[in-house]
Amino acid sequence: MNKDKEGCMQADKQKELANELKNAFDAVSPFIEKHTSIVCPTCETVCCINKHGNYDSNDLVFIEALGMEVPRYSPDRKDTDPCRFLKEHGCSLERWVRPYRCTFFFCDLLLKSLEGDNAKLFRAFTEFLKHLVSVRQQLLE
Repeated sequence: MNKDKEGCMQADKQKELANELKNAFDAVSPFIEKHTSIVCPTCETVCCINKHGNYDSNDLVFIEALGMEVPRYSPDRKDTDPCRFLKEHGCSLERWVRPYRCTFFFCDLLLKSLEGDNAKLFRAFTEFLKHLVSVRQQLLE
């Protein structure tokens, strides 16, 4: 098999995995958003700070596999400033576009809220999370 064809097949596989990962993010998002809408508005120590809104190299593999441009950085912002994507009603980015660390940082209050939901829903959520992590690992290999 020539290198061009092999490269195309690899790119197709990456795009397929990236789409599966996007769908996994979309599947877990409603459950997380339900709880962030309860917990986050009254938070006194906002965890959505600028340094967490920066993409790492693994995030870029996912974004590039989808053929998207990476949202621009604001070099004049301090790491401790509020995240540039944080708006009045939460993050302005859909969950799948956010840096991975943003999606899965659960403070103690948020974690308690997630765990305190219906046990069946919480189990389904954790299964979706496991699937998401598995697909992401495949994409990064």
